[in-house]
Amino acid sequence: MSTKRKDSPLRQDPRLSGDAEEILAYRILTINPGSMSTKVALFEQDRCLHDTEVTHEVPSIASLEARKAQIEHRMRMVLEMLAVSGIDRVDAIVSRGGFLRRPVGKLAAGTYIVAERLGGKIVVDEGIVAGVLEDPEMDHASNLGIPVAASLAVQLQVPAFVVDPVVVDEFPVEAEISGYPSIVRRSTAHALSVHAAARQAAEQIGRSFDTASFVVAHMGGGITVAAVRRGKMVDNNIALLGGGPFTPRRVGHLDVSAVMELCYSGRFTRDELAEELTTRAGLCAYLGEHRMEVIEERIAAGDEKARVVSEAMVYQIAKEIGAMVVAAGAGQVDAIVLTGGLAHSKFVVSGLERLVGRLAPFVVFPGSLEMTAMARGAIAVLAGRQEPRRYEAPARPRG
Repeated sequence: MSTKRKDSPLRQDPRLSGDAEEILAYRILTINPGSMSTKVALFEQDRCLHDTEVTHEVPSIASLEARKAQIEHRMRMVLEMLAVSGIDRVDAIVSRGGFLRRPVGKLAAGTYIVAERLGGKIVVDEGIVAGVLEDPEMDHASNLGIPVAASLAVQLQVPAFVVDPVVVDEFPVEAEISGYPSIVRRSTAHALSVHAAARQAAEQIGRSFDTASFVVAHMGGGITVAAVRRGKMVDNNIALLGGGPFTPRRVGHLDVSAVMELCYSGRFTRDELAEELTTRAGLCAYLGEHRMEVIEERIAAGDEKARVVSEAMVYQIAKEIGAMVVAAGAGQVDAIVLTGGLAHSKFVVSGLERLVGRLAPFVVFPGSLEMTAMARGAIAVLAGRQEPRRYEAPARPRG
């Protein structure tokens, strides 16, 4: 029988059963807001008890008013899901992180406090909420996660966290230098997925995460190819308008001269061009379709254009994997790890194995590891195995 741990400043443990010596398993509510849907899952330790994905049309969230409306809408949606599903106990909430305004210095990997129990009540860290709500680095649906978690924490009177936001930056100085002094390479990546996949690969091959080296390719609507060296994500392709391979809906590396021509063509405003290159580019632009399973059906039916364009995407992913082998430590890479939705595709995985399979052994985790990784991050803090981090909001200019 487990014994009661010492009180944590984050919470008084609500999991005690009638026997004061017995503690129930942690139940963690995870929330992942996207542009077209919200994924919600309830975990009991590592076991997923319930998961759902609600699709919805989302208007622009460029304005503060629009973001607040979406936060209220999605919070109510989660509460309705809990009521309909008969879920009567949640110990903590954890959300996907968004484009937090970076503090002075870098945002380290880890689990950050969104709301905590102080003096018998739940207190929200308003700084981390403002960091994505009022002045995010970029407008993106993932920015809704932290404010939704904060609102739910107050409603349910439980702590809330965020794990490995997309702006986690572990680049060494050689990865930051861009070639133009006023432009610094700053990591923007699927950090949560990359860290989770590297940790799981380390467990699978019997290595310590802090001593192993991997190249991790998170392949979904966006693609991050990252070098993970001794537990740190030391380089990546900067997934959103940074470079690397094109994706089902996003552009990858483009010639600077061609981008300059687009910028001054008069066809787009700045925001319109950003939307064009992040939602209507890649496979979607060439084939009018971004779902790889549909494209594979077209290839099987003899669609030569679909085959050529898809092979080009695989080729570009393979090139980026090769580059990240160097960043991770050439000759020292323990595995090439593939994860995300495209890791379900035999066309993609077999193509990559053919092109770069000789560089290191392949480990494949199809689908998303993010919801489980969020739950594990919150549990590690609640159980006292990991110290939570606090977001340090950057100073705002006066006036």
